Amino acid sequence: MKKIIAFIVAEGNHPALHRNSMEIGRSFQNLGCDVELIYLNDPSAMQRAYDLMQAGKVWFSIGINDTGAFLQTAPEHYVLGDISVPYVSVLLDAPYNAANGDLGFPCLKHYLWVLDKSHIGAIKYRFPNKQFAGEIFQPLGGDAFLDSDELFSVERDMDVVFSASMFEDGRVKEYWKEQTANPFIIRILDDVVDYMLQKPVSLIPAVRYVLEDRGLIGQEYVNALAPYFHGVFFYVKMKRRYRTLEILSRKGLTIDVFGPGWENVPFAGKLRLHGKTSYDEVLAAFARAKVVVQDQAEFNNGGHDRVFTAMLNGAAVVSEYSSYLDAQFDDARELCMFDWSSADQQLDIVEELIGNEPKRLAMAVAAYGKAKANHKWENRAVNILEMLSVNE
Repeated sequence: MKKIIAFIVAEGNHPALHRNSMEIGRSFQNLGCDVELIYLNDPSAMQRAYDLMQAGKVWFSIGINDTGAFLQTAPEHYVLGDISVPYVSVLLDAPYNAANGDLGFPCLKHYLWVLDKSHIGAIKYRFPNKQFAGEIFQPLGGDAFLDSDELFSVERDMDVVFSASMFEDGRVKEYWKEQTANPFIIRILDDVVDYMLQKPVSLIPAVRYVLEDRGLIGQEYVNALAPYFHGVFFYVKMKRRYRTLEILSRKGLTIDVFGPGWENVPFAGKLRLHGKTSYDEVLAAFARAKVVVQDQAEFNNGGHDRVFTAMLNGAAVVSEYSSYLDAQFDDARELCMFDWSSADQQLDIVEELIGNEPKRLAMAVAAYGKAKANHKWENRAVNILEMLSVNE
């Protein structure tokens, strides 16, 4: 079998980049594949990747976001634009998030791994002129910190763990109002935001709903709003996180928060803040948590990997609603979900789980079994192999 090239982001960048890129490569190794782990900051390793591709010894390459673009023979001369080795971009956020980088770089066989079902096809809103070879929807895999024999015997000294960053102290700008002065566009986007803050829906379905409610039916109307997607998405993402913690802070719970930007929110005094931490520190916290509460950013037709990571580390999970999670897990038995119509009442389950260890433990054990069987990195790797085998 030919080799798989896995591009690895060095430590020192965003905490998730190194860990996720390593887990992707290792997942294929665990399946028995011949994998070359290629560090982006190692010129000799990058040269080896190029030599292997030139020699026809590579089946496909895979990396976080646009990391395949780093393989160049000269500035702006992209190897994957000349050699027909497939490259799979593992998107760590929505396709319309500019933080995913330049996914429009020249690549003859460029595949996308997206994290929400509604993200299939959404790359066209950022790169309308590029033809991609294919897309696959699946959340990222979960990471285990503890050995399985420790999971349900270890002391759990953190009641509630929440892991996410916050920007602008929660006073996030309404960016679309800085992009246009057109009152009609602003009014439509305001309604999209309001709808997403009331319903557990992703951006594209929300845009279509608001447009169709006005009788504006057709792809051209969605396309016209595409320049504003990043700002709307980012605003809703932050507001949902803010609201989740604000509600929890009123319930008298001890909440350990991992991630920067929460120091100046009005309810900061009710939180136990850990600030910016490493990925391993967050994993360790999940292994000490009784309950992990997780927003879904806007993955309401997908799932945040922290849900599966929490399950694999023995915590009970309370998550914002996702249709994917609803199909994969038994709500109220393997996890609990909340939505924005009655989040305050639904989040009372957090205190109930903390105070009822038999119930919490039963939920954690049931979820662990499901996550171990279906939601590890190796499960995701198998699906990638299937996608590329079908398209060979």
